[in-house]
Amino acid sequence: MKHRLKAKLTTLLQQVPIVRHLSRQKFIAQFIIGLIKSRNVQFGEVAHHLNDEVKVASNETRI
Repeated sequence: MKHRLKAKLTTLLQQVPIVRHLSRQKFIAQFIIGLIKSRNVQFGEVAHHLNDEVKVASNETRI
């Protein structure tokens, strides 16, 4: 489900020319999913839900 939602958000971002770079579109999609999952706007909390393969500190830096 996470991958389908991420793909749908990325497709939506491609249709709206706010961000043109694909990697940034994917990050925004992951960030929105992280906001929804964490139910919080603090970057430390959202960082736990971005990418499970890296450290939380790396996700915070990315944000």
